[in-house]
Amino acid sequence: MMPRFHFYLSYAHSAPLGEDAPSDTDHSVGVLFKDLSHEVGDLLGADRASPAGYYDDTVRPGAEWKSTLGAVLGAADVFVALYSPGYFTKSWPRRERAAYMRRFGGVHATGEQAVRLLPALWVPLPAWEHPEERAATLALGAGIPEYAENGLRALCRLAAYESQYHAVVRRLAHRIVEIAGTVGPRPAGDVAIDDLPDEDVVPSGMPFTVVVLAPARHELPLGRATAGYGQSPEAWQPYGAERRLPITGYTTNVAERLGLPTRVVDARTGFGTLAEGPVLVLIDPWIADTPRGRETLSRVSQRLPEWATLVAVADRHDAQYAERAADLGATVTDRLGRAGERRIRQILHVDQLIRVMPSLIDEACRRYLKIAPVFLPKGAQPTLPRIVGTDRTDPDPGERTDD
Repeated sequence: MMPRFHFYLSYAHSAPLGEDAPSDTDHSVGVLFKDLSHEVGDLLGADRASPAGYYDDTVRPGAEWKSTLGAVLGAADVFVALYSPGYFTKSWPRRERAAYMRRFGGVHATGEQAVRLLPALWVPLPAWEHPEERAATLALGAGIPEYAENGLRALCRLAAYESQYHAVVRRLAHRIVEIAGTVGPRPAGDVAIDDLPDEDVVPSGMPFTVVVLAPARHELPLGRATAGYGQSPEAWQPYGAERRLPITGYTTNVAERLGLPTRVVDARTGFGTLAEGPVLVLIDPWIADTPRGRETLSRVSQRLPEWATLVAVADRHDAQYAERAADLGATVTDRLGRAGERRIRQILHVDQLIRVMPSLIDEACRRYLKIAPVFLPKGAQPTLPRIVGTDRTDPDPGERTDD
């Protein structure tokens, strides 16, 4: 049975790239979590053997990890969000927050705090970005200017701010205990991490779009092995046990670690406009082996912007693919390549995927910046202003000159 957690600590990090890949967890978050847990435990007089809170420091990919995290979120009284610029450019912390608030957002406190969401300023946010979220964090540091100026992370790291750091941590602990004690019993049940609408998960700003062209398990051509396929194209794992995270999840995580707000779209069900932002298309060649798949390729070809970067992903050790590689590749090129106008790159083994994905993402961004049209804002001047000198020998501003 999942124990009760008085708080869940959410911070800016990405979902894992793989079981053996380094995480982007923040050591200072671990220090804060330990200190905050002690403060909450002291206030509650709780047995130190029982955890006061939880934070995701040992993330592992896969369905089991997500279900475990969903159960933890469902057992947490308060959601503590450590806001930073990275919190709003990565989809994973936004997914945690959206999933939690959809489950608990309707529960109101009897005091001044109206929800179970408790934000703290971890790294300062520019005043013009996320002003409501930024304002919500500042009450915690009232009377402590170093908190608003530097954020809690700097206070945690620098010895010169030790007293201010502990003052803010104590306030945070008191708020957790106050909220947990006044909002009433938690609704029972786990929190769903997946199946959230894009507006709750996709970070704001120009999106980096990953389009997936792959069959779901029930759409596979006759005789094709089902290993590596799931209920939807987004679940496609071309390298199976070597890379258990779906390739769309891996690509998203790499892009977000490069600072890009990212979304994944399923080409079968429509993907809205692709007119703004870089586009990377991941293609399973086996989609070309069914009539519906070929129709999808043709339909998508008409909607892809000129700057889209296309990548066919397959496993060279797959005996079935080795037998069909030439004709599958030719069909994909015929449907998407526009008779050679579009270059389709290939990834044929997992080491190549890991090595080239960052450069492919960078290339997609450069192609967008180079090729995408630039639209002047509505009401923009049709001609650019000129700088005119004040010397008497300069021509009159209204006088036409050969220059």
